[in-house]
Amino acid sequence: MSFSQGWDTGFRVILIYVGVVFVWLGLIEPSFASQSMSVILMNIVALAVSAAFVVRARDRFIAERLAAEAEVAALMQEDV
Repeated sequence: MSFSQGWDTGFRVILIYVGVVFVWLGLIEPSFASQSMSVILMNIVALAVSAAFVVRARDRFIAERLAAEAEVAALMQEDV
């Protein structure tokens, strides 16, 4: 993962986390009797969604790099 890919992924993770928090507080928290339990579950859900995004982004970046390396290798074979 390059610096720019890491930076972009990190920024998107922050946006995902904040988005989950807003949705949770607006739609889901009113159904909880305990606010502290709601906040704990909200943080767990937000962390899980953010971690899943990071894993998916990492897999996508690896696939892109492998495709680019294969393309370069194919071009090198044409030159020989």
